[in-house]
Amino acid sequence: LRCGARGPPEPVRLLWLRDGTPQNRLGDPLGHSPSTLWVPGLNRSSSFACEAHNERGVTTSRSATVT
Repeated sequence: LRCGARGPPEPVRLLWLRDGTPQNRLGDPLGHSPSTLWVPGLNRSSSFACEAHNERGVTTSRSATVT
């Protein structure tokens, strides 16, 4: 799955969510925009989304369900 966001203001950090649960921290390399989340061995249907954070606030992508 891929997610990207741009400011202003920069920097924009990404938080990946799986079924509403964070999958990374904003300071992790995975939190840099653009970002790709790999989910090997997925054995159940899950919903994924990403949140873009910057000084102005947070916006959340539409969710994608992977089965």
